Amino acid sequence: MIYAIKKLLNIIGFSLIFFSLSSSLSYSDIKVIVIKNTVHVLDIYGKRYTLNKSSKIKSGDYLRTKKNPAILFLTDKTKVCLSDNSSLKIENIQLAANQYEINLSFKKGNILLSVPNNSQNKYNVIFSDYKINNFKDEIIISKQNKLEILNFNNKLKLIFKDKKNLNIPPYSYAKISKKENLLEIDDATDASQYTNKFLQGCINKIQNLKAKKRDWDLQYSCVTQNGRLVCGNRYK
Repeated sequence: MIYAIKKLLNIIGFSLIFFSLSSSLSYSDIKVIVIKNTVHVLDIYGKRYTLNKSSKIKSGDYLRTKKNPAILFLTDKTKVCLSDNSSLKIENIQLAANQYEINLSFKKGNILLSVPNNSQNKYNVIFSDYKINNFKDEIIISKQNKLEILNFNNKLKLIFKDKKNLNIPPYSYAKISKKENLLEIDDATDASQYTNKFLQGCINKIQNLKAKKRDWDLQYSCVTQNGRLVCGNRYK
């Protein structure tokens, strides 16, 4: 009798553990709810396929476009626009305290990333030597010979591997040359230079960025920051 009770308790305990584990695994998937044009995927197991509506974005997925730009929306209404010949990797997706933490590694091309301010998820954008943690709002990133960032209404902070930080103010255009180790920050007046790189409707229409930032006092200067020369219009 005692042996039967112990066996029953073991079965119940195993079932609870399995249910908890399977629930956690199911929550680790981020789904695509809208997609336009073709996005190719190479997953961690070497499987190749194209994304479609209701596809799951998983840890290790390598996403890329070829000849045409594409746009996709995720379950939390995060918008990702890719120009042609662009790619990014989903380094990992983790679930903690009912919050997804998604680490994105941007590889090449042009990308627009728009994360709603009310999203419960945490997006970290990773580059070779630095990253942006818990990104919200909207940015355009271009990576060719150098990294270029068009920042909208967001106070960005680049966190370097050596734990030093560089701030990128709202409504600004930043260029980072790895070879010269130089960061230039300029006033961003519009996003028209990227209009033809993305699908129509990707870039939110901002009529006049200067009007958005009329309260800022801009002055051009160069300073040494964390061992780097930082030049451009600076917010005082």
